[in-house]
Amino acid sequence: MFYEIRRETAVPGRGQELARWMEEQVIPVHEAAGMIVVGAFTDTGDEDAFVWIRRFRDAEEREEVVARVHRDPLFEAEIRPRLGPILAGAAVTVRLAPTASSKLS
Repeated sequence: MFYEIRRETAVPGRGQELARWMEEQVIPVHEAAGMIVVGAFTDTGDEDAFVWIRRFRDAEEREEVVARVHRDPLFEAEIRPRLGPILAGAAVTVRLAPTASSKLS
């Protein structure tokens, strides 16, 4: 099992819009495709940043779930076109594996 921490950055001044769109549209589509989203956060030091934590059993599951999301008609027709102009660039992703004593293992 591993976790991904993703930090998405909005175009300056559009951070609240990004957070709302992620919570209302993007995350539900990912969860409907089988992704486990552990949490979603705004960055208290950057009003244009949104952070979410995703959990996967393994790399194969991650690939399958992400592929399902990207093939979803709603994602392709509505979410991707609206999300693109809000984002300032590529997300930063950190992959973490919990240690044996972690409460998240």
